[in-house]
Formats: sequence, C-alpha cells, structure tokens
Amino acid sequence: KKYVLYAESSDGKNWVKHPVPVLSPGAAGSWDSWAVQPGIVIKESGVYKMYFTGYANQNHQWYVGFATSTDGINWTKNSTPVIYSGSGWEYQITAASIIKKGNQYFLYYNGRNSNYTEKVGLAISNDGINFTKYSGNPILINDKPWEGSGVMCPSIYQENNIYKMVYMSAQGTGFGFAQSSDGINWTKYPQNPFFRKDQTANGWGNANIAYPNFIRVNDDFRIYYSGAANSYNPYYKIGFLKRTN
Repeated sequence: KKYVLYAESSDGKNWVKHPVPVLSPGAAGSWDSWAVQPGIVIKESGVYKMYFTGYANQNHQWYVGFATSTDGINWTKNSTPVIYSGSGWEYQITAASIIKKGNQYFLYYNGRNSNYTEKVGLAISNDGINFTKYSGNPILINDKPWEGSGVMCPSIYQENNIYKMVYMSAQGTGFGFAQSSDGINWTKYPQNPFFRKDQTANGWGNANIAYPNFIRVNDDFRIYYSGAANSYNPYYKIGFLKRTN
C-alpha cells in the first residue's frame, strides 16, 4: 500500500520526518483502498487543501482525491474523487499542479494509457472541488526526441501574467521548461532539457530524476525532485536545484 508522508524544515534543506503517515488508504472496498499518493497542497484562508492520487487496484483506473487540514498533519478526505479517470490517454491519472487564475482553479494532471504513454491534461473549477476537464486536452504531449514515451509531472509557477512550467520526460532522463500566457497553450524552451540526470551532484541521480516541484523561496527559484543512482536496485532520495536572481 502507499501512504502520504510529512516532513518539516525551517530552511528547505534540513528536514525532520513526522513519525507516521498523515494520509492512509481507505477501507476495503473504497476507491482508494490500495494507495494514496501525494500530489498538491495549497493553503487558502488558513486551510490546507490536498489533491492526491488514489486507487483500489494498481492496474485499473486511478483518480484524484481531495482532503483538507488546518495543521498540515491531520487530514479529512472528501468521500469521492474530484476528478475521475477516463479512457484512452487518461486511463490512469495523477494530480500534478494547481494554480489560481482569477477566481478559477487550474489543476494539471498526468494521464497515461495502457502502453504507459504519458501526457498532461487540465481540469478547471470555480470552487476547487467540482472540476471540468478542458475540452482541448491533452495540453502537453511528447513531440521532442528527448521526451521519449511521454511528458509528465508539470509543476507550474505563476509570475505576474506569465505561467512557467517545469516537467519531466517519462523515462526520467531530464527536465524541460515551458511558458504560457494563459495556462493552456504552452511553448517549450528550445534548449530543453535544461537539466539532465547526469548533471546531479556526485551522480546521485544518474539512473533517473523525477517529480519536479517548482517553487520560489524568498529570492531563490528551487526545483525539488527525486532521483536514484542505480536503476537495478534504486534507492530514491530527494534533492533540489536552485537559481538565485
């Protein structure tokens, strides 16, 4: 089974793990009885809101769930998913990133088919719970050689009226960058990938790098991500990239 874990830090570098999971799979027979996987957490009006991935069978459909908390540790789940998987390219979906555009929530998710081809979709909501999938989905696909069998895990940072995305190739070979003026139509950076797995410090991510999380901490732009040095017996760790203005 899969759980959501929690850690705290005062500087974003040194972390203390919470002793137990903060979100667990549901009871037998529920839609998330096998797994809950961390997705996105935002804070609004003193309430933490988590969009997580859940499923009852790893080989069947996956969904996006919703939970709330006042302290980031004790969570209350919504009883049903807020986004359901579909067919074709989005047979399994996972929550990836969310932004507020005016009064609307733009939630970006990964979708993949039975052949594990990964694409990025968008769902829009007025209240953060009732979502409608964008009719022009998918909004990002693998159309560059380095992207291999797909693009996934978009992490969006909004600055003024420009939306900036960091995403990964499905094989975990590197990270790409894209930019948008509306959060829907994206232009990829021509020099992608801007960061590759063989560029990790001391080779700690030589096998693959994945799950980029693009945020700003004071004057630093940071990308937190996971990586493994050995593809045969992977031991995953978390690191980050930093760019100072």
